[in-house]
Amino acid sequence: MILKLTEAQAIDPAIKQGDLDAFETSIRELTHNKFQKVNVRASNLTIENYTINVGEGTTLGMRVNDTIEINDTLYNDGLYVIKILGATTITIDEIVAGSVPFIAETAKDAIVTLIHYPPDIVKGVKSLIEYGLKMADKVGVKSETISRMSVTYYDVNANDNAEGYPKALLDFIHKYEKMRWG
Repeated sequence: MILKLTEAQAIDPAIKQGDLDAFETSIRELTHNKFQKVNVRASNLTIENYTINVGEGTTLGMRVNDTIEINDTLYNDGLYVIKILGATTITIDEIVAGSVPFIAETAKDAIVTLIHYPPDIVKGVKSLIEYGLKMADKVGVKSETISRMSVTYYDVNANDNAEGYPKALLDFIHKYEKMRWG
């Protein structure tokens, strides 16, 4: 999770967890970067309800409220937020997970990895939320005249637009872009 829901709602009270998840997915897709801390990883997972039991490795380096990614399972791959952390167990936050428990499985090849977003990614997402709040009612308006006051908004065309935002607002992600192979 790039930003906690409470932090985002301090900027825009109408924002939902799904909106934050969409920001996270978009940034990961646009940069082709998973933001994984590969030195904080565990494997040989047993997964049930909201709990992950680690068979190899450790949860050392992970903290409550950190985001983790599960890979190489049959059913439970994805991003989750840590609610309770033990030496060999991780309990995820069911509210962030959408109140859907894991499908029980034991996956020897599965790994759980810590996800860490740099501070400028967090700041960039906050800027996108602020922009969305400020400009939501102005979409489609290029020029507006009231009495003797005239306002012309920046014209956003297909070349200047990415993911529904001006490209200039998404400049913060360029340094995190990774090459796409094949």
